[in-house]
Amino acid sequence: MVKYRKARRRLDMGVYVYCITEDRKHKSSITGREFENEWLRLEKDGTVTVRGSNRRGYAWDGCSPKWKFKDVYFGTPEAVLNFKTGRSKTFYASLVHDVFYQFNKDLRSFVRRKEVDMEFYAILKENDFRFARLYYLAVRLFGWVFWLK
Repeated sequence: MVKYRKARRRLDMGVYVYCITEDRKHKSSITGREFENEWLRLEKDGTVTVRGSNRRGYAWDGCSPKWKFKDVYFGTPEAVLNFKTGRSKTFYASLVHDVFYQFNKDLRSFVRRKEVDMEFYAILKENDFRFARLYYLAVRLFGWVFWLK
């Protein structure tokens, strides 16, 4: 039991795989609603702006869940490079998904989790990610745990 506790203390649950330092806009299908805080802006036309220019940038963990042990990440794999964007095929999908999930307490009265998950799926498909359906099913099955945190 003692070994387990010591090992558990070494696990760093605050995992950030990506960070943007410029604002990133995405045209989503989540329309007709407005929201704004220091990190996220949702406009009526569906434009989502993640404010990477704020402070030292917006950081997120990519596709969840992930754990860091020393210098190694364990958990949901990120996708291969999309040569069109120069980023992982899951990069933009996880960015938009994670920012909505991060502020879900402020959003959930007028943005449904299913809409956010569908947006995740749509971005994965736009990036030709072969496992888009599998990742979408995973967020549908297990996303409620993070949405209700």
